[in-house]
Amino acid sequence: MKLFLCGGGSGEQTAAVNRVFNAVIDHDKPLLYIPLAMDENEHSYDDCYEWIKGELAEVDVPSIEMVRSYEELAAKNLAEYGSIFIGGGNTFELLKGIKDSGAFAKLQEYIRNDGVVMGGSAGAIIFGKDIMTAIAMDPNDVELEDTAGFDVLDGESIFAHYTNEWTEEAHQRFTEFLQKYTSENESVYALPEEDTIFVNGDQIQIIGDRPYYFFESGTREKKMAEMRNELKDNEWPLEYIDHDRWIARGIVFDEQGNFYFVRAERDDLFGKATMIETPGGGVEKGENLNMAIRRELSEELGVEVEVICKIGVVSDYYNVIHRHNLSNYFLCKVKSFGDKHLTEDEINDFHLSTLKMTFDEAVAEYEMRRETPIGRLVANRELPVLMRAKAIIDTL
Repeated sequence: MKLFLCGGGSGEQTAAVNRVFNAVIDHDKPLLYIPLAMDENEHSYDDCYEWIKGELAEVDVPSIEMVRSYEELAAKNLAEYGSIFIGGGNTFELLKGIKDSGAFAKLQEYIRNDGVVMGGSAGAIIFGKDIMTAIAMDPNDVELEDTAGFDVLDGESIFAHYTNEWTEEAHQRFTEFLQKYTSENESVYALPEEDTIFVNGDQIQIIGDRPYYFFESGTREKKMAEMRNELKDNEWPLEYIDHDRWIARGIVFDEQGNFYFVRAERDDLFGKATMIETPGGGVEKGENLNMAIRRELSEELGVEVEVICKIGVVSDYYNVIHRHNLSNYFLCKVKSFGDKHLTEDEINDFHLSTLKMTFDEAVAEYEMRRETPIGRLVANRELPVLMRAKAIIDTL
């Protein structure tokens, strides 16, 4: 299953997630839009349909179909759809309609068969363990008694719109509600509108650019969402892509605020170039990402690190060698330096060396290296990650 559970945002707030959504859907099948949580007295379904067409304008689907009733939803053959979008509104009305109509079991089956669903606000909350988290904002006018959701988050629930455009009094009320709720019930992800929970099989990733909060046993913990960028190669023509490379990379910093990179001198299919790049490389057979990042940093920098957190994933392409890169970035703090263990290629072909720089110096170096095609590709991939790393470091 692939679920995108959004904190309630739209437009630019969810642009990055829409790119990931577009990367995983079946482009040959239509998308099914479910606006049924919305009160038609406030927003007609025709207006909702115009909104979703604009919202998903960059998503490549042959068409967007919309249901106007829960009975129509229950009658659908969901296997005909490459993806489903469930919009926001009243969470209790939405879950009651889905359950009473018999659509709940059909949606469960769709998810089990690797279906792709995006839900916003109420459309996200229903996929947690229980929707009673929504009672702080949504009235239960439909008197729903069975409030159990689809429970795709290992027994945890969701709260949407947290920290967005509320008065301080309202925010404090929501915080106190979640502290009390989780002291008596399950844990809760409290998402701002900019963040999305991406459930990919048994993996859960938070994508976004604002902090989210995790409430557990009455306590609140601030966390940083992971980045997820999808980039194209605009330097070389695309002929075909025939392999993926799973990569671990580190943004390495020390107690004094210095950052550590590698400099490479290359003259190959990518052209002649001097480059700055984060240390890292391909994940080897039998390794997990944590093992790979520690090995790569030891080999290329001779450094032992504390892995602070995962920053995110950048998906990009090297058309000239027909490769799709999946670079997993980690924020790593220096513990000690020792000997490097460079390969012959890294020594003889790339002349790999260590760069120790301030944040501003590193940004300037990336910008300067945009003079070559490969330099532009690397800068486009790594500068946003470096910016996010600096923002996280500033909160430590």
